[in-house]
Amino acid sequence: MVLDHKKIEFNQKVVFETIICNTETTFNFQLNDEAFFTYVDHGHHVAISPNEIIEVPEGDLGIAVGKSLILKAYPNKENQHYQVLIIHINREFVAKAFGNKFPDISASSAKDFSKDMFTGKPCVISKNYVDGIMQYFYNRHVVSEEILEIKIKEILLLLLSSKKAEQVALLLEHFVNKRTAGFKEVIETHVLSEISLEELSQLCNMSLSTFKRHFKKIYDSTPSEYLFDMRLENSKKLLATSEQSIDDIALLTGFKTTAHFSRKFKEKYKIPPSQYKLTLSDK
Repeated sequence: MVLDHKKIEFNQKVVFETIICNTETTFNFQLNDEAFFTYVDHGHHVAISPNEIIEVPEGDLGIAVGKSLILKAYPNKENQHYQVLIIHINREFVAKAFGNKFPDISASSAKDFSKDMFTGKPCVISKNYVDGIMQYFYNRHVVSEEILEIKIKEILLLLLSSKKAEQVALLLEHFVNKRTAGFKEVIETHVLSEISLEELSQLCNMSLSTFKRHFKKIYDSTPSEYLFDMRLENSKKLLATSEQSIDDIALLTGFKTTAHFSRKFKEKYKIPPSQYKLTLSDK
């Protein structure tokens, strides 16, 4: 259940928003081809963007670019509380902050505070930044364009001083140059992910019916058939090359249950995965 959802907007565009919920919830955002950062204050979430899937633990930052974002939110077990701050960064803010040149990032990973950013460990500096932003949700009368620009530049400078400075700089460079993930890139990124066709179509910025038609045209197969085949092929490789259990392989390749995985594997290869693994170990 969503307990609170606040936004700070400028020129009818969301700059900051925070969400609080007390049950496992999936949030779908249609964005205007933005860069976005998420900071999880309580609980954790899985952030799914066109380019990647990131699990963001409590007290950590996640970064991505795209036209859509799916957050699968999980409250913490102690008090059933989840809270996230989402920072939306449009090209106008990046251009005003840096023009066409980002700061020198060559020594970023050596800075003392950078070792705690993007590690899942509490980072005092990023936490203080988030706490400062949260105050503006309750004091909107002081929010101005100048303050928003300063706060956006502040988080960008912090990220460009972190151990992932090169990744952030590359992401922002692609963002400023309007490079977005293509259809096939989205599919290949998420082919082993446990996400629905509806979520895949959202990441491609298409309706489900348009997504299915385009998929058939590109892959000469339905999405369900193709995804099952790719997941089963990957599971077969893992059975042959890894020491992981069948339960773990089923989860890694996007199957919700081992029983479902075993049934589909046997349908395709005419042998149960457990037996297939045994035949390999005998050689």
